[in-house]
Order: sequence, then structure tokens, then C-alpha cells
Amino acid sequence: MNGRERVLCALTLGIPDVVPVFEWSIDAKVVYALCGVTDVLEAVDCLDLDGVVVRPDYTIRRVSGGEYIDEWGARRKRTGEHIPMTVETPLPDIGGHAEYTFPDPGSPERFESLERAVRRFGSRKAVILNIRDVFSDIRDLVGYENALIALFTRRREYDGLLRRCIEYNLALARIARARYGIEVVVTTDDIADNRGLLFHPSLFFEFIGPRFREITSGLKALGLLHIKHCDGDITAVLDYFIESGIDCIDPVDPTAGMKLDRIKDQYGGRVCIKGNVDCTGTLVSGSSGEVESAVRECIRMAGGGGGYILSSSNSIHSGVNPENFRVMIESAHRIGRYAPVPGGN
Repeated sequence: MNGRERVLCALTLGIPDVVPVFEWSIDAKVVYALCGVTDVLEAVDCLDLDGVVVRPDYTIRRVSGGEYIDEWGARRKRTGEHIPMTVETPLPDIGGHAEYTFPDPGSPERFESLERAVRRFGSRKAVILNIRDVFSDIRDLVGYENALIALFTRRREYDGLLRRCIEYNLALARIARARYGIEVVVTTDDIADNRGLLFHPSLFFEFIGPRFREITSGLKALGLLHIKHCDGDITAVLDYFIESGIDCIDPVDPTAGMKLDRIKDQYGGRVCIKGNVDCTGTLVSGSSGEVESAVRECIRMAGGGGGYILSSSNSIHSGVNPENFRVMIESAHRIGRYAPVPGGN
């Protein structure tokens, strides 16, 4: 099997020849340390990953001090980390969202990176589109605090903007599917931290959850497989996510008390599991032996019967020891069979 075939097989609960490995995000500094390049597409081949996650492209206008204004109208600052810091949001008041114009989802430059990935990898690697679902776009448009306050005090405006965000993200998926043959989408949209949801679960079930189901059903209607990424403790909504029709849950965050073996036992027959080598401990400061042991244990806990993709517990951020990332990948390639792992129970 090639990388694309492995990923598709695992996402549909099959048993590939080896456990697939890919990350939704890899910091350029880690890529450079390992491969001497900053291009993630080069790194996918250099490290022999099975897939790559690609975001839509947005034009920027540089201002000063490392700051720029993007096509959404947000002012951001490069800090040396993979994700820039938001300095100013484009909507000071959510009530004015009806007058706000979204970037054109079909703009020619929107999919330059995606087209480059498809052209490079063809059918040998899984090329996965990264979009949002129910919170992150609104957070980036009105600000974190305003977005959370609006959930409680301005639900009509929040829902109006949320509907527009869902329509926009589904439009991105529709174009990517029709124009480039994309088969998999990951929605990277965090609604939790290590203590639980950012808001009371009842608010999710009554208000936000139905919109999440809309985007999931929209992706299904397009014939797309849906990976849901959300770190933190998502115990309260995990059943809801899976019942909504997602194909994979990512990354099963161990620092939030999410247990890979429990998730596999409870949900492994219904959804693919992706994760969860600890990117806050083991991949940062662990020894190579500890990294290999962590990979072995993840495969032992979640690899039985297929439907498993190995990755970090969130992303390969700038604090990850590059050599530990390499060991993780090489260990997975070497011992990543779905049959019982040597040394496992």
C-alpha cells in the first residue's frame, strides 16, 4: 500500500499493511532541522509520512514589525511559531457581521498550496484539506472574549455568523472536492482545554451541536471523509461528535486525561482513532527509547483490528525535539503492524 491507501483504509476502519502516520501541523523549524528545508511538502517525502494537511491560502498585506493584515481583515503578528498571533480582529461587534464580506472561497489563489500538494503527490499520499467548523472562525473574526460572551448574550447574531462560516467552509470543501479530487477533510476547531469544554455542555447540545452536524452532513453529502480535530478534554461531547457522522477523532489528548485504550474500546468499532504520542512531554524531552516505547504502547492500545492512525497528541510544534519526531516516525514504520506488537500484552 502507499500512503494514501493506508490513510483511506484506516479511516474506513480497515487494516492497512502498516499503521499510517501523519500530522495536521508540523512547525517549519522542526522540518528544517530534520530535512534542511522549510517546505512541509518536501518534509512529507523526506520523512515518508503517509499524508499531508493543507490549509487554504489567503493573501496578506505587510504592515510593520512583523505584522500583516490578511484577507479576512485580521491584523496578525509573526512570532516565530507556526500559528501567528492575532493582534486585531476585523469585527469589533458581532452585530455588524451582515455587512462583513468573507474572502471569495473560489478565488484562484485560494488553493495554490492544495494544487501544489496534489500535483506533487498524486495518488501516493493522502492530501487532506484543513477547514473549520463551529468556533474558531468566529473567534478569529470577533476575538476570543467576544465570541464566548456572544454565545451567552447574543445568540441570534452568533448563529447568523456561524451559519455563514459553515456555508463558507462547505464551499471550500466543495471546490476542493470538485476541482482537485480531495477525499478527506480535517476540521481543526478547538472547543476545549484540559479542564473540559470552554462553555457548559448544555450550550453545545442545544445551540452549537446542531450546526456541527450540518457541516458534518454537508461533508458526507460531498463524499468526503471527516477527521475531527479537537484537543483538550472532550469527553462531554465525544458521543455527539461520533453520532454526527465523523470518520476519525483526533488527537485523544493525554494531558487532558483522554485515554487512548478507553477511546478505542468504546468507539473503535465506529470511528477511526488518531493519536497520541505526547507532544508536551515525550516528544519534547523524552529519550529515544521513551519515544519508541510510547509508539509501541499507542499501537498496542489502539491498533487492534485496524482503524488507527499514529500521530502526536496534538501537533509537531516548535518545542518538539526534531530527533524525537524522527524516532516516532521510524519506530512506527518499523513496528507499526496491526498484529500484536512485540513486547505488547
